[in-house]
Amino acid sequence: MSKIQKILVPLDGSSNSMRGLDTAIDIAKGCNAEITGFYVFHLPLAAGVKYTQKMKDDAQKKAVKAIGPAMNKTQKSGATFKYKTGGGNTGSEISNFAQKGKFDLIVIGARGLGGAKEAFLGSTSNYVMHKTKVPVLIVK
Repeated sequence: MSKIQKILVPLDGSSNSMRGLDTAIDIAKGCNAEITGFYVFHLPLAAGVKYTQKMKDDAQKKAVKAIGPAMNKTQKSGATFKYKTGGGNTGSEISNFAQKGKFDLIVIGARGLGGAKEAFLGSTSNYVMHKTKVPVLIVK
């Protein structure tokens, strides 16, 4: 088994993503790994819809709100933290970024919906778990 050196933690500002970060911090401290927080901007769904300046500003505020506390928490713990952003479908962006960035582990907080709701509604953590080749730890 190879040593974990790079951990990807998807962040959206929720308590679920912060639970994932807490677990990633524990793992990172144990093996001196680097944590990368990853925030995905939601782009307009309709083709041809252009991002307005207000949409860009709102998206930037959400990213700062998600990444800022995660960065502070990680740095206070003594772990190394970097961050990146992407845009598009959350699950596919996380999966693609993890593979391209050659991460050793993805630690993602889950909403913890029941089986029927999750099957019906779908789930980012479920998508990532099934679509990436990078090991995934889902934290409930």
